[in-house]
Amino acid sequence: MKTNSIKMMLLFSLLITSIGCETDNDPTLTNASITMETTNENAEKTYTTVKINGSVSSDGRSSIINRGVCWSSNENPTIEDNLMDATNDDFSIIVNDLLVNTSYYFRTFVTNEQGTSYSEQQIVNTLSLNNTSWKFTTVYPNQNNFEIYSKIDFLDDNTTKFDEMDEPDQCPGCFITFGTWSLDGNNLTYIWEGSDPTISTYVYSGIVNGMHISGTYTHTSEPNGTWSALEL
Repeated sequence: MKTNSIKMMLLFSLLITSIGCETDNDPTLTNASITMETTNENAEKTYTTVKINGSVSSDGRSSIINRGVCWSSNENPTIEDNLMDATNDDFSIIVNDLLVNTSYYFRTFVTNEQGTSYSEQQIVNTLSLNNTSWKFTTVYPNQNNFEIYSKIDFLDDNTTKFDEMDEPDQCPGCFITFGTWSLDGNNLTYIWEGSDPTISTYVYSGIVNGMHISGTYTHTSEPNGTWSALEL
């Protein structure tokens, strides 16, 4: 009887020890964590894009389900707003189709089995057209696609100055004009003369995309044509 009692006590002791060891070694799952390395000061950005850099700093002892960047024009964006996924824990994502001269709130996010975590938010502004200069290429379809190269200044009071570039077959100083420009979202309207599109010789319409603008123009005596512009 004593021998059986001793054996039972030893088995009970081993069972308790085994359970204790399993409890001590059982990892506790937590939310993953992520950092965002982009600020308004160091961001690589254009008129319509922003590059966001992020890094998962902890997986929370659980498999990462997703990670990436989310953004909004309102504070504290979540994955219920706009988002782009990343394929690696260290990532760079270029966010496209943003509006010119607009402030956006960005956060990086990471999701594991415990849920979704976010970095601190950063406000990043896309570039502004105010007080910028552009090289316009205007193409004349009825003149064997002859091109005029001109410098257009977009001033912060929404006025413009036009002059042809100092290049072959151009005439700088010959046709200086003062007009106006406006934006509707990323849609640019440039009136070559004054502010009334019905009396201006040229009216340019185009879309801002990255560091490039392009579109079509109307002319009072020429067929409509195309144009493109790069910042000087």
